[in-house]
Amino acid sequence: MEVNGTESTIDKDQITEFEIYFYVIFGLIGIIFNGLVLFIGLRHVDTHDKPRQIIVMNMTLSDLLACLIYISTRPVLSRAPRVMCYPYYILIFISQFSSCLHLLWLNLDKFIYIKYPLNYYLIVTRRRVLSLCWVTWAVLTALGAVSYSTMDILHPCDGININHYIYLCIVVMYVVIISASFAISAVIYCIATNSRRMEPSARSQLFKRLFFVFSSTTWTFVTILPYRMLYLSSLMMRDWIGRKFSYFFIVLTNLFLYFIVIGIVMNPLVTILTQRLYREKVFYYFKWIVKLCPFIKSSPPSIHENTTVSYSGARRLLSVASALPPTSKVTSPANRKRFNSCIEVPVRDENGRKKYEALRVHHGHFNEVQF
Repeated sequence: MEVNGTESTIDKDQITEFEIYFYVIFGLIGIIFNGLVLFIGLRHVDTHDKPRQIIVMNMTLSDLLACLIYISTRPVLSRAPRVMCYPYYILIFISQFSSCLHLLWLNLDKFIYIKYPLNYYLIVTRRRVLSLCWVTWAVLTALGAVSYSTMDILHPCDGININHYIYLCIVVMYVVIISASFAISAVIYCIATNSRRMEPSARSQLFKRLFFVFSSTTWTFVTILPYRMLYLSSLMMRDWIGRKFSYFFIVLTNLFLYFIVIGIVMNPLVTILTQRLYREKVFYYFKWIVKLCPFIKSSPPSIHENTTVSYSGARRLLSVASALPPTSKVTSPANRKRFNSCIEVPVRDENGRKKYEALRVHHGHFNEVQF
């Protein structure tokens, strides 16, 4: 929701029944997925090894705050007490700006990574990233408190006045930050594609690492920037030309406001789909929940369960089971033993020729079989 006005205008929102269901449903979905991503990040991510994940977690925290404070409470905003209006709008300002700024920091991180790969871990350290995030939250809190100190409450929280020029600066800052993130992401893409000193396999691996930044930046650019640009255009037309938007552009602006909500809710899904750690942990917790459900029957464990294998070359493994002798009879579970040795398995090399390689099987539990 955007609220603004001059000293002689009131911007009061009229929420429909469709919007009530829209905000409630998407607010709950956003809380669940953002909370899940934040939990996985805090529980499983090693920020000493990957300090950039601190920025990802702060982005997720910003979206979680937006879902908790803005999206899910939007239908009952008109019933909120007047004393809650000032902190309410400050928190909305902080959460939305924080998400955009941390996306900018993430793009700068990837730019340093691809431009100065040898000095990356000397430049980007965990302490510096933590300091940057703390400073970001502190500056946004102070900026929000100052910006909304001019706010006049004319209706319980959904009708307020704020200094027109201050709000114009806020919208311009949104546009500049999002555009800068997209520009840096485009520069990173150009550097990665035009590098001739990189092997094809290394380039493919690099693009996999950059895919999250590209997808997050593009998604934010598509879902947030159109509304900000349309709103900025309406402010400039009203101030400089003295004309207002036509009905078509007013409807289009309100339509893109829904895209902002959808973008905030879908940001954690982008994180889950593009980052392997979060994707694997989501599947892990999903299986854990399924096991807790008594009405869901799980399949019996395989003979190769809990087996970890490793082989020397990056070749496609044809079959692990083919390397083991055929089972004729399985003894009782009491006779299970730890299997730790090397076996010969069929693989294919780069030219597609079949050969056998030694494969190490360790820390696996196999049933003792009789041949």
